[in-house]
Amino acid sequence: MQLRQVQGPPRPLMQLDSKPLPYPVAALGNLLGPAVERMADVIGVPEAMAAQAVLATAALASQAHANVQLDGRTYPLSLYFLTVACSGDRKSAVDQVALQAARDWERLQWAAYGQDLKAHRAAMNVATASVASKKSKQLELETKPEPVQPRLLSAEPTIEGLIKDLSLGLPSMGLFSDEGGQFLGGSTMNKDNMLKAITHLSTLWDGSPIDRSRAMPGESLRAYDRRLSMHLMLQPLLANRLLQDSVAKDQGILGRCLISWPERLVGQRLYKAVDLSRDPQVQLYKQRISALMQKPWARQKDGGLAPAIIELTPQAREAWIAIHDTIECQSGEFGELANVQPAASKAAANVLRIAGVLATIEGASCITEAHIQRASTLMDYYLAEIQRLTEQEPLNKVRAEADVLLRWLQQKNWPPFTLRDLTRKGPRFARKSTRNTSMLLVELIDHQWLISDGTTYEVRHVPPQ
Repeated sequence: MQLRQVQGPPRPLMQLDSKPLPYPVAALGNLLGPAVERMADVIGVPEAMAAQAVLATAALASQAHANVQLDGRTYPLSLYFLTVACSGDRKSAVDQVALQAARDWERLQWAAYGQDLKAHRAAMNVATASVASKKSKQLELETKPEPVQPRLLSAEPTIEGLIKDLSLGLPSMGLFSDEGGQFLGGSTMNKDNMLKAITHLSTLWDGSPIDRSRAMPGESLRAYDRRLSMHLMLQPLLANRLLQDSVAKDQGILGRCLISWPERLVGQRLYKAVDLSRDPQVQLYKQRISALMQKPWARQKDGGLAPAIIELTPQAREAWIAIHDTIECQSGEFGELANVQPAASKAAANVLRIAGVLATIEGASCITEAHIQRASTLMDYYLAEIQRLTEQEPLNKVRAEADVLLRWLQQKNWPPFTLRDLTRKGPRFARKSTRNTSMLLVELIDHQWLISDGTTYEVRHVPPQ
């Protein structure tokens, strides 16, 4: 019997069947919006991916300077973002452009730190020599504490390291990685550390004090008014695990995150002969980020931040309350947002935070009704996206394992094989049971990656696009 032929190209296993809504780029405003459009067009990434990178950077630059205050309640400008993209989707390219001004500022701080550290050690040597010769202890007493490392961006810290950097180093930081698996897939998020890591990240998002008690001298920490923004770009398989993880759901970290899983553009990304470093729209964006990074941070005596207060105009306050109440009503048992209550419960707060970031980036002295409406439009996108990701059938373990099996078969260059061959010689996860193996093969056949005569299977050889 001959292998049955299939028509048409195979369908991606880890791509959702339902399409995301278009990202509301216009709601980002006249500064961030055009920069997103230019990055997306020239680099060849979805506008949603560019928007995630740009808005996250804007939050990083803004969070040290201001808090939103409403009815005596304080809302930090920190934002958490998760973006799902495959290898080769140009995550690094868009992240590099979006963060360039922040990285340039950090590099200057490290250069200054090197000089300060050199001067500090020289002064310590002089003081030590003076004390040793019993001439004077005055120099030792006047020697300043060792300068702290100016770590602004961290890609794969341990949660303990991140807390220590925020407490003893810069009080405003960003957890940014174009390979989020380095953080989420590392020791920080293993079974033993995951609950602790999620709790700390949630606490930092809330703006609560850092409180770490340890028996060892010098290991306990208490730090106020620290800020962290986050943008992690994740591979689909890891994102799938995180979205289904019971600990992540129960602890509410996913509800605090603004999540986007854009469609892939592979095969459509024709080269654009454009230098983004000279593009007027991108330059304006970078100049504003740079200006906010260079603006001195107001600090408390204990080293914490002392952000200015951004208040809402009366019209903005009324608009936000209406949005808050609408979201709350829709979160009830039979409401439109009932299935995404963790995200809905933080949505109104995220609207305020986004509005505060937009106002700060645009140099506004207060949050206007327009800022609230634009932030609400952005939040509508994120709520629709988390609904799509949690409701759609494609986010399941069988399809994820079928995707891994396909890549394993391709890498091993397997010849035509039978079910028995796979259950005996295949990868361990495909040998759990004949039933499980059959389910994986059905997925691969359904997505037209395998051809079969009912007994023998063969991987289709699809020419690269």
